[in-house]
Amino acid sequence: MEKTIQHLFAYHVWGTEKMLRHLEDKAEGFYNLEITSVFPSIKAVVDHVLEVDDLWFSRMIGRTAGVILTESPKEAREKFSVLHEEITAYLNSVDPLENITYKTSQGETFQNSVEELITHLVNHGTYHRGNLSAMLRQQGIPGGSTDYIYFLRENSLKSKQ
Repeated sequence: MEKTIQHLFAYHVWGTEKMLRHLEDKAEGFYNLEITSVFPSIKAVVDHVLEVDDLWFSRMIGRTAGVILTESPKEAREKFSVLHEEITAYLNSVDPLENITYKTSQGETFQNSVEELITHLVNHGTYHRGNLSAMLRQQGIPGGSTDYIYFLRENSLKSKQ
């Protein structure tokens, strides 16, 4: 079965939403708590992923990215939802092999396909959801499971209903 970039991005959307709902349910009070970890707080990780998703999408469509901050998992979920809807619409309208020329934060120019950039964005999000799970466990809260196989299983069950 061929996987499309839209499918891979759908996994990213699912994993992000699932983790943020987990934070709302289990760790609302820990969102801003300063801890010793890879990032200084759960909020810092969430804001980082949100900003990077926006940064890569901005590079794809030729706009300037800005700073995006959140105050709660719910607010983060709402902001991710809006951004992810925009990205999904974009992916449904563009050739995934189209090359995008962009500049890094250091001013270097590079070129990658939309597919490569989305693969990077998804991989980046997966990595940081792992950070979040570890940070939650550090606080005595079970981490949320957002592995790709669970996405496939959940979607398989939905399609059988």
